[in-house]
Amino acid sequence: MKKITTILIAAFSVLLNESANAQDFHLSQFDLMPVYYNPANTGMYPGMKNLDYRFAGDIRSQWQKLKGKPYSAASSSFDMPYKQFGFGAVLTNHIAGASNFDSFQMMLSGAYRITDEKSPNHFLSAGLQLGFYQKKFSQRDLLFENQYTTQYGLDPTLPNGELLPDLSIIRFDANMGAFYKYMSPDKKYNPSLGLSVFHINRPNESFTGEEARLPMRFNGLFSCEINFDANWSVTPNVLYMYQGQAQEMNAGLLAGYKINQSKYQLIAGGAYRVKDSIVIQTGIKHGNTMFRLSYDIVTSPLKQFSGARGGFELGFIYAAG
Repeated sequence: MKKITTILIAAFSVLLNESANAQDFHLSQFDLMPVYYNPANTGMYPGMKNLDYRFAGDIRSQWQKLKGKPYSAASSSFDMPYKQFGFGAVLTNHIAGASNFDSFQMMLSGAYRITDEKSPNHFLSAGLQLGFYQKKFSQRDLLFENQYTTQYGLDPTLPNGELLPDLSIIRFDANMGAFYKYMSPDKKYNPSLGLSVFHINRPNESFTGEEARLPMRFNGLFSCEINFDANWSVTPNVLYMYQGQAQEMNAGLLAGYKINQSKYQLIAGGAYRVKDSIVIQTGIKHGNTMFRLSYDIVTSPLKQFSGARGGFELGFIYAAG
């Protein structure tokens, strides 16, 4: 019985930790999913010329040490430019814990470059996303006290004695954003700022028919590319998200070193997600293609159950011209 109590406490700690930090799902490598975090990035490649399209993807798994099934997430996007427009799509799928609470989203994304294409230093765009998401779970994936035996503990093969129906909702969703970047070949510093608002239609999240509106989420992402010389560069970034009464801040820095006489660049860095985790990252870049691996070290109260072990995340961007 003590083991069951520990499992329940850990499960509730996960839920409380998620709601205290952000009500939407987050990624540690947010810069590798630019369209997911801001529609204004769709088909927009400031500082990169003659690109035809871009693929991005991210796979995340966390809290493996907790009893039951760990949290997993997969995200992908495709976008391409057309004159001063950008078009693309974003797919995400998140599965949470032993209940297999599944959230799937598909968004069509578009953007428009406001500044003139001949403008050498200033880049400004605005974007819009329209689509839907589905949330569902089944009580067949849960365990109840009727399945507990004094001899074997919890036995999932026993009937649970419950008559809970499978639940599913599908909702329309809409997001919008704006993005600005300053670029100058004579400057070492190239700052950028992105602002976006998610769930502007505030869809009803209730499974029961009662009204439970999803709060809008406000994102602010500041980044600055600093090029010291032909080989060394650093990029500090800060992501701030606010939704309902929850907020999250992620501040970090990535350093890049270009290997002499090659097209490869080594990437390493770290970040701190306030009151949640420390993130360490490493990867490699070749031209406009980048692969990175990150790991979260838990600093929140959840560490007493997870042993400070958070989540692995693998992200990539592939752009071709």
